[in-house]
Amino acid sequence: MPNSPIYFFHGLESGPIGTKYLRLSEDFEVTSPDFQGMDIWERLEKAERETEGMSDLVVVGSSYGGLLAALLYSKHPERFHGYVLMAPALYRDAADEVERMPENAVVIHGIHDDVVPIDAVRDKCAELGVTITEVDDDHRLHSSLDLMAEAVHKVLEAP
Repeated sequence: MPNSPIYFFHGLESGPIGTKYLRLSEDFEVTSPDFQGMDIWERLEKAERETEGMSDLVVVGSSYGGLLAALLYSKHPERFHGYVLMAPALYRDAADEVERMPENAVVIHGIHDDVVPIDAVRDKCAELGVTITEVDDDHRLHSSLDLMAEAVHKVLEAP
């Protein structure tokens, strides 16, 4: 397995050590910064500081954390190997700043999500040439945790 740093960016109402982090930790050494109480721009500043000077970064971003990962990549693609976005909040105004996604981007979204509108995510992914993986799940994507881990393995294996 490549020696890429793996980060988990949590959602708006969750914390750094949740279900997705715990599942990822079964397979990987994961760093999960605490962004609780921060708006998206404060989160971006912190993520920029945390990842400064890095390369081959793999980020899993959940909901608001998915928006954060997309913003960070758009500003600093040289830091990334790729990312996995879980129900990314690409419907928020800040999503207008997302101008590109990695070629190996994985976006997973539940068709029963009642928090993040799937149509906005479909539109943004189509605009940027990324295929969205739609799953029979809700916003929390608890039935898709193994799929998330598999996606990280695939991103790590990609050239």
